Amino acid sequence: MINNINFSDISDKNELKVVEVLVNTNNYNAILRKTFLKEYELKKILNSLINRKKIILVEKKYYLLYVGTLSLKNSNFGFIEPKLITNDEKIEDEYVHHKNLGNAYDTDTVLYYLTKDKYRYDKMEAIIVSVLERGKTFIVGKVVKSPRKNSKSLFVIPSDNKTFDWFKINGGLNVLPGMIVKGEIKYLKHDIYLIIKEILGNVDDPGIEIKTIAYTYGFETDFNEEVKAELLTIPTKVEGNLTNFKDFRNLDIITIDGDDSKDFDDAVNVRINENGNYLLGVYIADVSYYVKPSSPLDKEAYKRGTSVYLADRVIPMLPHELSNGICSLNEGEDRLALAITMEIDSSGNVLNKVIEEGIIRSRHRMTYNKVNKILKGDSDLINEYNDIYEMLLNMNKLHEIIRKKRYEKGALEFETDEYKFTLDENGKPLDINLRVRDEAEKLIEDFMIIANEEIAKSLTLHNYPCLFRVHETPDQEKLRDVFNLITNMGIKMNNEKGDINPKKIQDALTNINESNLASILNNLLLRSMMKAKYDPNNIGHYGLALDYYCHFTSPIRRYPDLIIHRLVKDLLLGGSKNKAKTINYYEAVLPEMGLKTSVQERRSIECEREVDDMLYAWYMEDNISKTFSGIITSITPFGMFITIDKGVEGLVRIDDLLSDYFTFDEKKLILTSPSKTYHLGDKVKVVVINSDRETKKIDFMLESDYKLKEEYKNEQY
Repeated sequence: MINNINFSDISDKNELKVVEVLVNTNNYNAILRKTFLKEYELKKILNSLINRKKIILVEKKYYLLYVGTLSLKNSNFGFIEPKLITNDEKIEDEYVHHKNLGNAYDTDTVLYYLTKDKYRYDKMEAIIVSVLERGKTFIVGKVVKSPRKNSKSLFVIPSDNKTFDWFKINGGLNVLPGMIVKGEIKYLKHDIYLIIKEILGNVDDPGIEIKTIAYTYGFETDFNEEVKAELLTIPTKVEGNLTNFKDFRNLDIITIDGDDSKDFDDAVNVRINENGNYLLGVYIADVSYYVKPSSPLDKEAYKRGTSVYLADRVIPMLPHELSNGICSLNEGEDRLALAITMEIDSSGNVLNKVIEEGIIRSRHRMTYNKVNKILKGDSDLINEYNDIYEMLLNMNKLHEIIRKKRYEKGALEFETDEYKFTLDENGKPLDINLRVRDEAEKLIEDFMIIANEEIAKSLTLHNYPCLFRVHETPDQEKLRDVFNLITNMGIKMNNEKGDINPKKIQDALTNINESNLASILNNLLLRSMMKAKYDPNNIGHYGLALDYYCHFTSPIRRYPDLIIHRLVKDLLLGGSKNKAKTINYYEAVLPEMGLKTSVQERRSIECEREVDDMLYAWYMEDNISKTFSGIITSITPFGMFITIDKGVEGLVRIDDLLSDYFTFDEKKLILTSPSKTYHLGDKVKVVVINSDRETKKIDFMLESDYKLKEEYKNEQY
C-alpha cells in the first residue's frame, strides 16, 4: 500500500522512514526500534504527520491514512477503491463494514485507515475517518410515511438499496407516499436530508422501474433547454459546401446491425483489388461535423459519456434528432462520414490505408439475422439482396482472415451467454431469450477492431495525442489461482511455472469450451482479467493482443470516439490552423477525459446489470414455490448462486443448507460439510422461495432442504 500514500510533502528522510515502517506496524515501541530515531525526534515526526493527516492515532496505535472512493454494495458493507499515487503496484479494493462508514455515502472520496478484520482471518478492513469529497448530490427513491405513530414526516427510501437509511424530506416539491422522486442531498455533520427537486412518477406507472434505476445512476432521458435550442440550428439533411468531402455514394456501402437498432454509426464496403487484395472501407458517422467543442450538445454528451441500453429503451448520449436522424447512416440517405479504406492481403496485413472525410449513401440496412441467413444459403434472401451477395461472401472471407491473424497474435475470446428481455406495455418481462452471436456479428466486430487499431496506430506514429482504449495485463497471482481451480475441476490446463501468457489462456479457453462447464469457467477466467479503460498513455490492449487500439467507430453512442474523430480531423487531416496549440490542448485535457469517460462507462454497465437483475426478479415473482433444475455457478462464504433456465440466477444462502453445517473453502471454491461437498458445476434442484423486484434479488432453496423445512413446519402444526 506504500504507493497509495501522497509523498509530495514528505521530503525529510526520517519522515519517509517512519511512513515506510508504519506500513507493517502501528506500535510506538516497534516504530521507535525499527527507525533508530531518538524518542523526541520520533514524537515530533508523528505529531507532524498527524497534523498533516498522513497518519491517525487510535487507542495508542498509529495508522497510515489513505484516500479512496467508497462503493457501497448493500446496506451491510462496501469497498474502497484506493486512489493510487504511483502505479508500480496493483492494489485490491478495501472492505468496509457499515459500522465503520461514519457519515460517508456511496461514491464519496474518503480518508481511511486499515486494521485487522475481527471476523475474517488474515484480512484487513477499512475504517473511514472523514469524507474529503461528496460523490452523490441526489437520491432517487420512493416516498413513504414515517413509521412513527402520529408523525406526519415523509421519507425517501433510496432505490439503490445501499444503506439502512431512510432520508427525511425537508423541503422542495410537495409529494405524497408512493411517488418516485429525485431529491437533492443536504449533508449535515451527523445527518442527511433531502430537498425534493423532481417527481418522476408513481410506483404503479408503466416502466417506472427502469426509469428509477436509470435516474439513480444519473442517466436522464430529457435534454436541457440549451441543447434543445441548439438542435433547432442543426440541419435535417446533408447540405452546404462539401467540396472537400470525397463522394463514396457510388459504392455498395451497407450497414449491418441488430433487428431493433435505431442508430447506425458504422457502415462497410469490401472490394477486391486488381492484385487480389481486399479493399475494406469502414465509414463512421461524422458526428463531429455537427457537435462542436464546448457547445451545449458537446457539454451534455461529455457529461453523459455514453448511451445506455436498458431492455426496451435507449437513453442516448445525443438527442434523437442526431442519433437517429442526421448522424445516423440511414438507408438511402446522404450522410457525412469519416472513412478509413484499408488494403489487406490474404494474411491479414494492412498494406495501405487512407483516412478521409466523405459523403456516403447506405445501399441497404442489413441486419445480423439476414446476413447470417444469407451466409448459410437462404435462397430467398440471396435473391432479394443479389446486388451485394458476392460482397457479403467476400466480407465473410476477409473477416475470417482478420480473426485468424489476431488469434495467432494471442487475442482472447470469452464465450459468455447474453440474454434479451421481452416486455409488455407495462414494462413487465414476458420472456427471456438467449442472444445469438453468429458470423455476421463477428464480421462487423472484426472490421471495427481493425479500423480502431489503424486509427490509433496512425495517430501514434505521427506522435499525436490519442485517447487509447487500454487493457492491462492481468494479475498473475489471480490468474494462477483460477488456473489451479480449473485444474482441480478436472480440466487439463497448461499451468507450468512462469507467467501465464495469452497463448496459455487461449489453450485454456479451448479446453474449457469442450467441457460442459464452459459457461462457468469462461466467467471465472473473465473475472480474472483487468477492466479496459480510456487513457492517453498507451499500454496496449491485452485482451485483443494489440499494441495500438482506440475507440473510433461509435461516436453516436460513445464520447471517446467523438474525441478521436476530432483528433483525426484536427491533426491527421490538417483541420487545425495551429497544430502545436492543438496538440498542447489535447495533451492537457485527455487525462481527465479518459478518467471521466471510463467512470461513466462503468456506471452505464452497472446500470444495465441492475435493470437486468430487476427484470429477472420480476420475471420470477410468478414462480414462487416452483421447482427448477439448475447448476452451481458461483460459491461464496454466504452461500452459492444457482443458474436455471434463461440465465436466471438466485442465491441459496448457507443458512438455508439444513442438512449439515457447511464451511467455505476459498482456494477450492467449495462448500463442504462432513457429509456433503458442493462444487462449481454441480447440478441441483432448487425451489424459488423469494423474488423481489425492489431489492432485485432472487432466493432459492435446495429442493431437499425445502422439503425438510416443510416437514418441520407441518410437525409444528
